Amino acid sequence: MPEQRKKMKCSECGVEMNYHADKLDFTAGLEDPSAIDPDFGGIMEECHACPECGKTVTRRVT
Repeated sequence: MPEQRKKMKCSECGVEMNYHADKLDFTAGLEDPSAIDPDFGGIMEECHACPECGKTVTRRVT
């Protein structure tokens, strides 16, 4: 994970979340077709998980 990406804190317990991977989401573009990356055919998202409570979240890669 590049250092410039802002670390995420869990909204449930406040613990810093662990970055796991970038994943290609083909369905996220259905809500906002202009956000689809034409090279990938979908939207790249970061996946994060909380080591304390197990909550998982994604956010769009910018």
